[in-house]
Amino acid sequence: MTIERYGISGKQLSKFSGVSENHISEFRRGKTGISTEVLWKLIEAMDEIKPGARAYFCNRLTGGQGFGNSSQMSVPKQLESLLNMQILVDELSDDSLALLLMVVAARIKNGVSSSHAKGFELIG
Repeated sequence: MTIERYGISGKQLSKFSGVSENHISEFRRGKTGISTEVLWKLIEAMDEIKPGARAYFCNRLTGGQGFGNSSQMSVPKQLESLLNMQILVDELSDDSLALLLMVVAARIKNGVSSSHAKGFELIG
């Protein structure tokens, strides 16, 4: 959704991220997965190509909840929310981060609402 919203091409994403166009295409079509390292490269590349894309992606990922809906927040507040999210993620153990990524992947794949995820608890 972020790539489409910001008009980012696979070619641009490949150039800025260093990830092959083929890998990006297969991931977008659901033919292959990607590592967290590659995902982060793609997110960073999107924001380099179109500033604001990372914030939009993170807001979509969180459903506009938890750290506030960016459509109702000023840019400085959005950045503060992203930094707070980054601090929380940085403090997670590798096992907890892996669990978080699995929960996020399931939410993206299945469209699970945040109300269904209230039973999940990450152990740091």
